[in-house]
Amino acid sequence: MSEKENSETETNATQNKASKRKKKNIAVLVIMFLLLLCLFIVQCQLDKIKQEALQKQQETELEARQKHILDSLRRIEKMKADSLADAEAARIADSIAQADSIRAADSIASLKPEINKDSLRHVRDSLKHVRDSIAAADKARSDSLAAIADSIAKLEKARLDSLEKKRIQDSIRSSDKTPPGAEITPPAGRYYDPIKLKVKCDEIKCKTFLSIGDTLNPQEAGKAVEYNKTGSVFFYAEDSVGNRTPWEEAKYDMASDNICGKNAYPVPVGGKTVCVDAYEYPNEADANPRDMVSQEQAVELCKQAGKHLCSIDEWQAACRGKDKTRFSYGDGYKQNKCNTNTKAMKRSGRKEQCRSWFGMYDMNGNLWEWTATKSKDHPNMFLVAGGAWNTNNESKCTDSKFSFYPQNQYPSVGFRCCK
Repeated sequence: MSEKENSETETNATQNKASKRKKKNIAVLVIMFLLLLCLFIVQCQLDKIKQEALQKQQETELEARQKHILDSLRRIEKMKADSLADAEAARIADSIAQADSIRAADSIASLKPEINKDSLRHVRDSLKHVRDSIAAADKARSDSLAAIADSIAKLEKARLDSLEKKRIQDSIRSSDKTPPGAEITPPAGRYYDPIKLKVKCDEIKCKTFLSIGDTLNPQEAGKAVEYNKTGSVFFYAEDSVGNRTPWEEAKYDMASDNICGKNAYPVPVGGKTVCVDAYEYPNEADANPRDMVSQEQAVELCKQAGKHLCSIDEWQAACRGKDKTRFSYGDGYKQNKCNTNTKAMKRSGRKEQCRSWFGMYDMNGNLWEWTATKSKDHPNMFLVAGGAWNTNNESKCTDSKFSFYPQNQYPSVGFRCCK
């Protein structure tokens, strides 16, 4: 083998030894690190055990101190009671001794008129003290009896007041035959996400109940009940005097997919599906709806949103729902369902019961709404629909007006968009 090859062999051997030495050093360092880590964990556990032992010792000492204080208080109370008993016994013995002294003095005075006048005066003073003590005791007894009599009189008055209150309540119960009002929230209709059902009552002291599918399994409905299926929910309310509403039915349709996106829901109109905004423009829950806008501006704003101003047919289909009712919530006018009997518009969706079957809010009342449909009798005017905050029962889904010029703005007229 040449010198060059020998040199390379030695170099490789040296490098291998260095590599092994380096690995060995690393292994030693890792082992030392693990040992230090174990020592640290053990030390932490020892500190924790020490703290727990110290805390337990402190609790034991505290309990011992508390017991010592309680024992001291009991001893003080006993000493106090014993002192009072001794003082009372001494007072009685002193009174008896003074009475005996008086009797003895009277006897001596009758036998020996020449007795010392100072002694007699002392006896008379003692007698006066006894009489004052007896008078004070009599007064305390009288005051105690008067206080007892006053307490009895107050108890009797309270009893009579309670009886009178019960009589009045019984009278109210016997005369109150009107059941409370009950409504379920959210109202019946189509929904695309799980909902939480709750039954509300229009009286303060009132219990509410609901039963899913039928009326056989009522449960309290004061707190929200999770619900996520298509079907009927029955509900009723009972007031504090036992009046209750009949079972009412709310039908729900839990749909699987909303093709219209945020705050808009599909409505079938003349064989096609139209996406109608859930709220009056700007179509946001709890936002102030836009009024003082002309029909021409409404058309342009809907266009900017990638939609169009609803026609009268689209608008009425969304309002009347699948059952073609006169109002969004049913056929009969109910003053409290929608904003139809106030002095101003409300924020969108504030009247939770004013929701159509398909999911549109405030289609009855709040603001009249522009449509894209011209009046047949007045081609230069466009129809507005739904009524405003003060139109009462003249706010049906079928109510419309044509006396609005498209270029004019009105404080009671808004709009919603369709697509």
